[in-house]
Amino acid sequence: DGELELFHLESMDELEIGMYKILEPRAELRGVESKQVDVKALDLILVPGVAFDARGGRTGHGKGYYDKLLENARLETPLVSLAFECQMFDEIPMQDHDIFMDKVVTESSVYDGIGREH
Repeated sequence: DGELELFHLESMDELEIGMYKILEPRAELRGVESKQVDVKALDLILVPGVAFDARGGRTGHGKGYYDKLLENARLETPLVSLAFECQMFDEIPMQDHDIFMDKVVTESSVYDGIGREH
C-alpha cells in the first residue's frame, strides 16, 4: 500500500522471492501481529540508499518509503547508513520531507550527518 512495514524475522524460511527477486516476508505472515514491528521500538536503524553526502543526505529510489517510515522513529534512535566511498557525493538534493542520516559509514570514513534535528 505504498508503506514500508517492519517484520520480525526469526527464520529464513519465513521469506519468499518477491518483486525484483528480493526476499520478503511470506504473504501469509505479513498480517501476523507478533511479526509486526513498530519503528518506535528500534534502538538503531540501518538505512540503505543509493547515494549520500557528508551531511547525511541520502537518496534511494525516489519513492520515499524510508522517509515515511523514519519520520516516526524516536529522535534518539540513531539512523546509520553503510555505503561505499564511491556512493558519496558533494551534495544530495534534499526536500523538506527527506530525512538526514546521523552517520554514513564507508570503508574509509565515518561521516557525522546533521541528523533529524537540523
